[in-house]
Amino acid sequence: MDTRHFRKSSSNGSSNVIAMNFDAAYFFERGVRFLQRNDLNKALKAFRKTVEYEPNNPINYCNLAGVYSEMGDFEASNQLLEHVLCDLDPNMTECQFYLANNYANMGKYDAAEEYVLRYLDADPNGEYADDAEEMLGVLLDEFGGGRALEKWQEEKRKLDAEQAAKDGRYFLENGQFEAAVEWLEAVIKEEPENYAAYNNLCLAYYYTGQHDKALALADDVLHRQPDNLHALCNRAILVKHFGWKDVLDAAAEPLCKVFPLHYDLAMKVGTTLGIIGYHADAFEKFRRLMRLTAQADPVLIHATAAAAANCENWAVAERYWQMLARESEYQAVAEHYLRRLQEVRANHTAQLRVSYQLDLPVEEQLAVVKDKLKDPKMEAWRRDPLLRASLYWGLRHGNHETRRRVIRALAVVADDDAEKALQLFVGRRDIDDTLRLYAIVALKRIGARGKVRLSGDAEEVAIEQINPDVIFELNPSWREVWQRAEAWLEKENLQRLVPEAKRLWLTYLYDMFLHVHRRIGKADIWVAGLLYITLRYFGVPIVQRELAEEFSVAASSIRKCSARLEQSLFTSGI
Repeated sequence: MDTRHFRKSSSNGSSNVIAMNFDAAYFFERGVRFLQRNDLNKALKAFRKTVEYEPNNPINYCNLAGVYSEMGDFEASNQLLEHVLCDLDPNMTECQFYLANNYANMGKYDAAEEYVLRYLDADPNGEYADDAEEMLGVLLDEFGGGRALEKWQEEKRKLDAEQAAKDGRYFLENGQFEAAVEWLEAVIKEEPENYAAYNNLCLAYYYTGQHDKALALADDVLHRQPDNLHALCNRAILVKHFGWKDVLDAAAEPLCKVFPLHYDLAMKVGTTLGIIGYHADAFEKFRRLMRLTAQADPVLIHATAAAAANCENWAVAERYWQMLARESEYQAVAEHYLRRLQEVRANHTAQLRVSYQLDLPVEEQLAVVKDKLKDPKMEAWRRDPLLRASLYWGLRHGNHETRRRVIRALAVVADDDAEKALQLFVGRRDIDDTLRLYAIVALKRIGARGKVRLSGDAEEVAIEQINPDVIFELNPSWREVWQRAEAWLEKENLQRLVPEAKRLWLTYLYDMFLHVHRRIGKADIWVAGLLYITLRYFGVPIVQRELAEEFSVAASSIRKCSARLEQSLFTSGI
């Protein structure tokens, strides 16, 4: 440390030597005093000295950069700030904010936008977070910005997509909740510090009805990371689910205070607040996010409308749903809520509670499952996580008819997750044997493997070992048709065709199982139709009119029946 000596004369003529220690702290104090006097040149000299004395202290460089910025030398200021980030301390996130200010003053608004985004991304709750968000708003609104934000969001989406495959989010986004549980339990066993996997497993538990496990997992994450936003959101939803009103405010408080810049996380915070009943706070989050988004996403539009409606702000809700109605894919959803809005306005005592999910209400979805099953273009429906979540909800909580519809729907989806959901359903002891039988038939239709119980107390059996004619148990007339056709073939000494006829009949029944609108009417017609198509397929001469006379049915009825059987065989690849 440099020590200089100043001489001071004493009254008796002798000299006293006073040692003055000049260090970085000394010059820092001088620099601050000069700044207070607005003497920038002397302040600059003082802060340069702090750097000379402590060349590895990043704070000294930041102070010096601040003086250069005050003097209008933004280039010099930027060089110092870049030096701090690149060479001294990459974690000094405030340098990103200082750089954003400098570039804004230089008129380089794209660069300013990029650095303010870097700062908010690195430290969303930092000292300058509010100022940074205000700056970003000004850059977007007044200087035609948005390019850096769009690029940043696109890069985030790519990184998220890559990470989704690692942390199990892929399964959640595609509605494969049972598969997500299995995958994520293995992930956290191998990676106990993978908090993204913990949070996603918490959601998977929630969607599969394992609420106690979900809460325990959320609490575990928050014990280790008290500010983990995903875990805070998950726990708030679970607190609401369990009806713990006395702790709901405490669970909601940190979510009300924060506004993440990351779109998906901001959406999750806003949606969580809405789900737990903090609709005004949710509306504020969504409106704020709207201002930061170049082109509003349909999910955000609906969420904003839902929050407004739940706050009884009908005019605003109507405006956003009218905006959503312009999106052809979501027109049905928008029109549904606009109709409900009209009903509420006409009846002032009525209430409107809107889900924040961009879809029809669960009850509406389950009501149209029947029509969905008729849709030949099923792929998008299979991959719709919201509808799949509705189906699982209906499987667990719906009435008898709802569960039957859902079982058929899952047989159409026919992927690994649907198979797991059906197997778990069959294993439940609180369902009746009729529903269990429906689920077993669905598993046979899918071609599932594994073990299930045929009744509540029976031993488990392999699905592939269950006789396919178990489907006869669903409807006595199906068995009757088969038994009469079998008896006729044996009477005519055509026993060799019995297995073929049974295969054709079972193929039709398993296909019909997926189509709730199909019915088998008069048994005589179906016996005759099954015999006619079996004999014709296997080269046995037969006259349709003779069969019609024998079974006392119209020949035209046999033609229609055999045509339906034949169509089923073609679609099944037989």
